[in-house]
Amino acid sequence: MTKESRLDPDELLRVITEDSYASTAGKLRVFLGMSAGVGKTYAILKAAHQKKTEGSRVVIGIVETHGRIETADLLAGLEVIPKKIIKHRDKDLEEMDLERILELKPELVIVDELPHTNVPGSRHEKRYQDVIELLDAGIDVYTAINVQHLESRKDVVETITGIQIRETVPDSILERANLVELVDIAPSELLKRLKVGKVYLGDKAKAAADGFFKEDKLTALRELALRMTAERVDQDLQRFCVSRDETPWQTNERLLVAVSHSPHSEKLIRATRRLAYNLEAPWIAVHIDTGVQLNDEDQSQLVKNLNLARELSAEVITTTDTELPNAIKRISRQKNVTQVIVGRPTRRWFRDFLEGGSLLDRLVRESQEVDVHVIRMDNFSHKRPSLLSELSLYRTKTGFFKYYNTIWFLLAVTFLSFALESLIGYRAIGFIFLLGVLAVGMFGSIGAVLFAATASALIWDICFIPPKFTFAISHPDDMILCVSYFVVAITSGFLTNRIRFHEKLMYERQERTDVLYEVLKDIANSANKEEFIEKVKSRIGKLLDGECGVILKGKDGTLDFLASKNYSLQMDENERAVALWSFQNQKTAGWSTETLMQAKALYLPLQGANENIGVFVFKPTRLNRKFGLEQENLLYSITGQLGVSIERNFLSRRISETQRLEDSEKLHQTILSSISHEMRTPLTVILGAAASLESDLVTDPNVKVLAMSIAMNGERLNRVIENLLDMSRLSNGSLALKLEWQDFSDLVGVVRRKLAKPLSNHNVVVKISPDFQLVRMDFRLFEHALSNLILNSTQYSKVGTTISIEAYKKNNRLIIVVLDEGPGISKEYAEHIFEKFYRVPGSPPGGTGLGLSIVQSIIELHKGTISYEANVPSGSRFIIDLPFEKPPEIPEDLKK
Repeated sequence: MTKESRLDPDELLRVITEDSYASTAGKLRVFLGMSAGVGKTYAILKAAHQKKTEGSRVVIGIVETHGRIETADLLAGLEVIPKKIIKHRDKDLEEMDLERILELKPELVIVDELPHTNVPGSRHEKRYQDVIELLDAGIDVYTAINVQHLESRKDVVETITGIQIRETVPDSILERANLVELVDIAPSELLKRLKVGKVYLGDKAKAAADGFFKEDKLTALRELALRMTAERVDQDLQRFCVSRDETPWQTNERLLVAVSHSPHSEKLIRATRRLAYNLEAPWIAVHIDTGVQLNDEDQSQLVKNLNLARELSAEVITTTDTELPNAIKRISRQKNVTQVIVGRPTRRWFRDFLEGGSLLDRLVRESQEVDVHVIRMDNFSHKRPSLLSELSLYRTKTGFFKYYNTIWFLLAVTFLSFALESLIGYRAIGFIFLLGVLAVGMFGSIGAVLFAATASALIWDICFIPPKFTFAISHPDDMILCVSYFVVAITSGFLTNRIRFHEKLMYERQERTDVLYEVLKDIANSANKEEFIEKVKSRIGKLLDGECGVILKGKDGTLDFLASKNYSLQMDENERAVALWSFQNQKTAGWSTETLMQAKALYLPLQGANENIGVFVFKPTRLNRKFGLEQENLLYSITGQLGVSIERNFLSRRISETQRLEDSEKLHQTILSSISHEMRTPLTVILGAAASLESDLVTDPNVKVLAMSIAMNGERLNRVIENLLDMSRLSNGSLALKLEWQDFSDLVGVVRRKLAKPLSNHNVVVKISPDFQLVRMDFRLFEHALSNLILNSTQYSKVGTTISIEAYKKNNRLIIVVLDEGPGISKEYAEHIFEKFYRVPGSPPGGTGLGLSIVQSIIELHKGTISYEANVPSGSRFIIDLPFEKPPEIPEDLKK
């Protein structure tokens, strides 16, 4: 295998790891469609029968036929797992029996409608999580999904169709699939299927035809599905390219541009972006570190060029190699590149002699499997550069001491040669000097090698070749020998230095791998988040010569400087502003960047797999230096791993907290329900006795007053118990709606009679619009909600004030308003009034703070909302907003 075609070890390791995991996990086959009705379920069942004929045990986990006869017929002959019954809000609902499937452990299970949300009380919240557990158990799964349910396509589909997508599946589930199969049908054929009832039935078919089932929208969705499938196929092809050593398969255009520290690279990057846009093809910007050390100006230009490529949506790759053509050919094979873009090179005879031609010459000669585009450069000069300018291309930060040491080394070789000249002759002395040049190549730089080769040739000529102590050479063969020595010395020293550079690259790669390994070990061996953050900070600080800090986000989603003080750095307001900018924009900023470069530290956003975590801060000991590209890549790798680890810690804590809250809530509901029922039985007896004492059989007025007080306070306690019971039912989901068409005027009348005593001290005004009559609602629950609102107004309003109830239709919505003339609620408390057990500070004694929370829960069960506004000039205004449903028409015989 040639050097330029060698397989990338990191990529190969990743493929081997994936294949190792795939050998133990189940295989996922996803049937993807543009919309409902294309035949995904039908295709799944056909594939299931095919699998069964091959001898595999196939079971149906869950399949929805939606009344399609031809689909239902395919269930015959397949083992169907009975659905699990889950009780929710007094209703028996069916879900896939995941536990039973795991117990049977078949070879293949069919799971339809992947984006489905499971009934509360199921093992997982979403069905795709059930599928993941089945795959982890080694069970193969066939499933189906429409393109609109993929998380990354959600916004695009909502724009196309104008409908809100409520159920989505993360793209990672599609990435995990072993096979994605497109189930396609022409939009015109799908519309025909809709008309004959093969997609939806009844009113649902009419609603679909009136909605997004239009040929233009379906065509757009079809293109999305086709593109999604093509992207997946392209990813699979790239994965296969990693593990093979062959010519790239030009199945799809993919462009590559080589980026250096040259200002001309900006034009190459923009030209490649234009070509990629016209071809609708992905493109790659690659930087190859050849070992030439860059000064700060060149380093800044290189970072600027790479950032430009990122901004223009390129995939940026950095690699290390001494041979530019070989590196470009290697990456082209790995990434299946079809076109390479380069600038027109300047001819340099010395460099071309050493390297076998210019980059363009070698690419055209050796890379016959890709097309090479040459981009014209502005202000291009055809004048060949001087030898000195060519040698400057190989400049390194040699320093005075290397030349100083080289001089003393050559003097030592010279004295040794004087001692040996009488024994071996002047011609053999040349080999001693050649060995000296090779030694300089092992320890010095290119500059030192050129200096040693030139100086040793001159010393040999002047001090040893006859006539001595002159530049003249008497014999032609000595002249040829001296010139040959000079050429061989330069070439040998150059090649020796290149070998040393390769050794350095291997050492740096090993060092980077060791650092990443130590970081991972620090994280794995730490007991908590604080410990591994401190270890990683310390390791990076020592490695890169600086101080490090981490600023994590708080519960409100912004950076929490106070909570992060234990593992952060001291920062002034300006530095904090840079940290906030970096976090909010998710971009690197500060020192050694082109953004907010006046900052004294470098700020890198910490990102997990699913969320932004915070900001990593690096404050260098010396501000006058800048990071090299290798240092940047190492820091990005470490902070990337740190972000994922902190996110994992966050998720673990959230899971523990959620479990604790669930256990606490269950205990709370159990105690609440038990106490409420235990209090209700004696309260019923007390209210019955009070009613008897209020009857005409009792004539003592004092007894009647006491009985009235007992009854009033008993009713108050009864309302508290009702609220507690309703809150308990609402919380555990056992309160089911019984929706019926009700006259809202009747509802208001019932509430006024029920609250006759509290309302007797207030003026009640009812305004119901003529078009607001029949409302589809649960009468008992809505009565309870409206009673709580009105009772709340009576408790906080003075005697003699007015309480108004208004109901009207607005913008195809039903609006119910309850107004009072009480003191109102200040803004700082208004946002909390619908929370459980919340009471506004300074409220009159009595009450539990559950009334408004229950009202909100009941309204939301009716798919509505409730809000609060201040009433002018004083008081409160509660607004209920309900969806409008067209009431049934009253038969003519009932109108008479």
